[in-house]
Amino acid sequence: MTRWRERLTALVARWRGAGPATSPPAASPSPASPAPAGTGGVVVVTVLGLEGEPLEKVLDLVQAQCRALGRKPVLVTDGCALEPFRRRRLIVEQVPDAEAMAERAPDLPWQLYRERLFALIGRRWRPSATVSFGRRPDVRCLAALQER
Repeated sequence: MTRWRERLTALVARWRGAGPATSPPAASPSPASPAPAGTGGVVVVTVLGLEGEPLEKVLDLVQAQCRALGRKPVLVTDGCALEPFRRRRLIVEQVPDAEAMAERAPDLPWQLYRERLFALIGRRWRPSATVSFGRRPDVRCLAALQER
């Protein structure tokens, strides 16, 4: 339980702008950039590799924190079960599990495909923050979220 408390504390600190960011900062703010930390905006929350009870706990945590901070969560999953997101009426983006797909079809550029999907998610939602639970995405995927 202490681990969850530490993650929650770190999550709240990042959303309020007091602590290290989990993703690279945007190059420069533009008129279309989201609101500064703590004043709303979209938070991309990756939940790669999570399912069942751990996913349910993370979704409860994310909903509560985003509601308290006036943020809109957009969840990114590599799982197939979308019911937990639908039941809560959460926005969810689905990306492939690049590592698993590379084992099945090693001749295809799955990692590049996933990076491009993260870039599209970033352009669509223009997140002001990114938080990762479960398996952390590749650094290039996190950087792609900040592309404009």
